[in-house]
Amino acid sequence: MVQITWIGQASFLLASGTTRIAVDLFLTATAGAKEPWMTLPDLDPLDAALVTHEHIDHFDQPLLEQIHATMPALSLIVPEPLEHAAQALGFRDQRLYLARPGQDLALGDFTVTPVLSAHGVHANGGYGLGDPPGRFLGYVIRAPGVTVYHSGDTILYPGMIEDLAQHRIDVAMLPINGRDYFRESRDIVGNLTAEESVELAVQIGARTLVPMHYDAFWGNLGRVEAAVRYARERHPWLNVVVLGYGNPILLGHDQAFRATRTLADLVCRNFDTKEQR
Repeated sequence: MVQITWIGQASFLLASGTTRIAVDLFLTATAGAKEPWMTLPDLDPLDAALVTHEHIDHFDQPLLEQIHATMPALSLIVPEPLEHAAQALGFRDQRLYLARPGQDLALGDFTVTPVLSAHGVHANGGYGLGDPPGRFLGYVIRAPGVTVYHSGDTILYPGMIEDLAQHRIDVAMLPINGRDYFRESRDIVGNLTAEESVELAVQIGARTLVPMHYDAFWGNLGRVEAAVRYARERHPWLNVVVLGYGNPILLGHDQAFRATRTLADLVCRNFDTKEQR
């Protein structure tokens, strides 16, 4: 079982058993962004914080500096290229873990596998896996009975679907804000579109999509209703769960997921058959 709470943008709190971890915390007031809905005391206690890459809405350094001072037991997990930046915030030794693609991390009741994402630091630098690969990460997070994938910021890249499908992901947290010439001309590096996120969730075998990364910056919003509509039209068995700020949901036992996935496959086949008539 895992309890998932959306904090906003790509920020989530996941709890299983006695372990509470956060991914891509972003709570610092930032120019061009909406006011955060939650504060750090709302999240206490935390056992670990995971960072997917270096952009401020994923690697909130003022917030992490505060966390270092107020949560002495918390561990920080960052992509290996962010080692020195994390150390500058005070995280060292047993409190700092460097995430490398494919190398599992044990975090209490969770097992975390870092996976590659395709993104960029600046729009004019293009999209890629980083040099070396691993600058931009997602995380496959396993709890008893359920596997969650948080992609961080990403677009599709060759081999991505095949690699992710091996993890038997139940819940995919994917960005939906997309990308376009006008935003990239303002140095806003883009992401999957709503439609691409739905297709990726389906192709990797997830039964639930949690859209993210569409709400924080006024100049980089996404349309969550587009993901809902596209899924309903093309893949009506896929759950698209639109979370509210700070309102947790509990996702269940492995057998329930597998049973539902089997039913979902049947519904999908029946729907495809009707469409072909």
